[in-house]
Amino acid sequence: MTASTINSNRRQLASIHEAFRTLEGDGFEVRRAIPSNAYEAIGPFIFLDQFGPIDVRPGEAKGASAHPHAGIETLTLLLEGSQTHKDSLGNTSSMRPGEVQWMRAGRGVVHDESPDEQLRREGGHVHGVQLWINMPKGSKHAEPAYRHVTASEIPTFTAGAERGLVRVVAGIVGDLTGPIATSGNPFVVHASLKAGARIDLPVGGPAELGVYVMVGAARIGGGDSRIEAGQLARLTAGVSLEIEAVADSEILSIGGDPLDAPILRHGPFVMNSIEELERAVRDYHTGRMGRIAA
Repeated sequence: MTASTINSNRRQLASIHEAFRTLEGDGFEVRRAIPSNAYEAIGPFIFLDQFGPIDVRPGEAKGASAHPHAGIETLTLLLEGSQTHKDSLGNTSSMRPGEVQWMRAGRGVVHDESPDEQLRREGGHVHGVQLWINMPKGSKHAEPAYRHVTASEIPTFTAGAERGLVRVVAGIVGDLTGPIATSGNPFVVHASLKAGARIDLPVGGPAELGVYVMVGAARIGGGDSRIEAGQLARLTAGVSLEIEAVADSEILSIGGDPLDAPILRHGPFVMNSIEELERAVRDYHTGRMGRIAA
């Protein structure tokens, strides 16, 4: 195989987009990379919010008090800090760094994502990302479900010479399979890399793929263009993904199957028609999505 053939099989930069800053939940700032004015999804991922990294002082930590979702699945990766999840299905769990929470909203669920009592009381460092996975047409009203994934359940491998750690949250990388498997064949890989570290991932599976830099900067596919913190790169087709960390970096690669139908958004509800959106709003306001127990 020639060098030109190898390069043609690598995913390259197609475009770079800047995340914008906005407020979420009870008033905390996020960087929102998906959706943007240029596109509404990468694979099945229709939403990407990064919260932090930020230091919060005692009494200043904010979360997202009880709110509904429908027609989507949420996937939260916590890098630093701690938070508590409660939902109208009766689930309560505490999330720590390195852990992941997945929730299928389906026909509708109410949940609360709040800093735990220690973080509220003492303050601390907070950093994470929340993704929304679109549910396919015909499955928008599936029964809700919830799963808390501990750090030990997420397969990992080290970058060369112990210069970083790569976690496979969803999808397949070599002989590693992430614990999150659902509609749209989601692919989620989180890499913590030291400056100069380089990884080459086999990524023939995802039809669409992107790379988001949370901290630091990176280059893709041996190219010269840098992706800076707060930028998301859409990639070309290919079977391998080479990422080089220009600085100490936290990098997220996401992708999967493209959307199977046009979507309509109304705040926390994502459906395929106006009628479905109206039903979700009615169900929430009439209490059909349940309530979180006191």
